[in-house]
Amino acid sequence: MNRFIQYLFILAACFALFMPCDAAAADRSQFVVVLDAGHGGGDTGTSRRKLKKDEKVIALDVVKRVGKLIEDKYPDVKVVYTRKKDTYPSLPQRTRIAKEAQGDLFVSIHVNAAPTSAARGVETYIFGVTGLKGKSADEQKRIRERMENEIENLDISGRYVDFDRDMDLETKILCQAQREKNNIHSEEVAKYVHNSIISGLKRTSYKKSVIDRGVKEKNIFVLCYSPMPAILVELGYMSNPAEERFLNTEEAMAAYSKAIFSGIEKYKAAWAKRKLGNNAPDNETPVAEEKTERQEPEAKPEAKPAAKPEAKPEAKPEAKTSDVFYRIQFLSSDRLLKKGNRDLKGLWPISHYRDGKIYRYTYGEAKSSRELNAELKRIKKLFSDAFIIKTDAEGNRIR
Repeated sequence: MNRFIQYLFILAACFALFMPCDAAAADRSQFVVVLDAGHGGGDTGTSRRKLKKDEKVIALDVVKRVGKLIEDKYPDVKVVYTRKKDTYPSLPQRTRIAKEAQGDLFVSIHVNAAPTSAARGVETYIFGVTGLKGKSADEQKRIRERMENEIENLDISGRYVDFDRDMDLETKILCQAQREKNNIHSEEVAKYVHNSIISGLKRTSYKKSVIDRGVKEKNIFVLCYSPMPAILVELGYMSNPAEERFLNTEEAMAAYSKAIFSGIEKYKAAWAKRKLGNNAPDNETPVAEEKTERQEPEAKPEAKPAAKPEAKPEAKPEAKTSDVFYRIQFLSSDRLLKKGNRDLKGLWPISHYRDGKIYRYTYGEAKSSRELNAELKRIKKLFSDAFIIKTDAEGNRIR
């Protein structure tokens, strides 16, 4: 009985907590964007390889440029920064800043890295726990364990920021109540920003090397606990020599910032349209018009044969093929090994999958096995039995 009363009390607190915020957000016409430069201070993020800038420097440079573009063109828009200097706000602090600002959009900027120098490209993330659907409880647990190795979920000391332990109840309730609604718009803005970046980069000197890694879901702390539509952009791979050189140029900084600004601008227009009573995102309108145009010919007998080729079953296998990766399997153990464990011989970052009761450890990731050949030779000097395997997007071996 006590537990039931406790539950009712929390439920009542929940309504008291976020209903006024929603009402305030509905009443105000000002658009609020929260810009988050990843890492900072003693947390460099991805360290520079041969050139001058670490991830924290590149991320802050882009964020400040995007903020200035917004402020110059839209003085009525409120821009909130999680950091404007070389300081380190913790992950919970970043989400707290976003919540207190009552933001309409959260954009986090990062730079990527991989164990292999072959990896390159731009990817944009929204919140999501991929690979859980249809999996057993044990398999779901293993997928969640792999999240502990995500660099975006580590604090300045390298400790995994626990989603349950390190977040206040107030924000948990707020996010859980709004997450489904927010993710619809997160995906919307992610596509605006991501597509804008790819098209912008194709107008630069780097255009022949641009790789589109797409919009993906990932269980990232700042996306999970920012109670508003939220995206995280990985600008490119510092571990790729060519991409690192480009990321260190003025051309790159200008291209990324203008493209991100353009994507935010498109989302702001869609947000304003919804404020006026249109609940559908801008990019859904043309789809509805296309369906209306096709309805008339469908009544004619001649239109029926033409309708069949539209639904091509070949599209599904293509999506599956794009989710196939190659990794180097180098070690098996009956224990879950953490960073710094002697058995890893200094190898990091790593991934793992479960094979019965055994953990199989992998290193690197590429779209073809050939791209890993050079890395395999290096790994074999540490682990003579290392070999290349084919995996799915979650890192599980495909046999």
